[in-house]
Amino acid sequence: MPLTIHPLIPSRLAVESGRLTYLRNYGIRKWIPCPFYVITGAAEPVLVDTSGSEEVMSKMRIEPVKDVMSFEDALATVGLRPKDVTCVIQTHLMYDHCANAKLMPNARFVVQKRELDFAMDPHPMFAGVYQRSLFEGLKFEVVDGDHELMPGIELLLTPGHTTGGQSVAVTTEAGRAIITGFCCTRENFQPQKSPAWVTDRVPEVIPPGIHTDMLQAYASLVRVKELADIIVPLHDPAAAGEKQIPE
Repeated sequence: MPLTIHPLIPSRLAVESGRLTYLRNYGIRKWIPCPFYVITGAAEPVLVDTSGSEEVMSKMRIEPVKDVMSFEDALATVGLRPKDVTCVIQTHLMYDHCANAKLMPNARFVVQKRELDFAMDPHPMFAGVYQRSLFEGLKFEVVDGDHELMPGIELLLTPGHTTGGQSVAVTTEAGRAIITGFCCTRENFQPQKSPAWVTDRVPEVIPPGIHTDMLQAYASLVRVKELADIIVPLHDPAAAGEKQIPE
């Protein structure tokens, strides 16, 4: 059975656009999806991230949140219940990517070692977005670097946005689809052309505005862009119109 990715959106966040595009789009607020993804066709259903609810995420008081549907209703659209989920890949552990994690009692959570280490003792500048109450006590499966999780699903270490972010490469009928392990939209991979007077090197990608290492983040975006036939940006607004990848 071919592998298929299903984007599901329980909630949306209102963010300052510059949080997503380094040195660009400041002063523009937009509502973006806060999705999780279900990969079907493997030996077991696999989730990528878990998103979160307005009730939980609004307590962080970082950005406005609105519910779209409950986590349970989102899972039901692909015939799953929380107790059916046995494998969750955490791209990273910022609150909007793991706030529903404890709703799945039977799941193991696959995370990069350096991401978990950082999340358990974050730098003060990142302490607000790493909420230990959301992930402490989960059954973690810790990996270190690139890793084949199962046939057709590979984890790619893509740091920079966070210390240990990982992207998820999925072999589909239409080629290799990569769910990014960093917060971005399609614009991060398709930067606008520079003005005519710019004659030196122009960027191939735009790193996220929030990062632990901007140069690492840039390299990770370039890596995904080079390896992917299909790029699935974590927060791209187009996800709201996609039922599955590939269609």
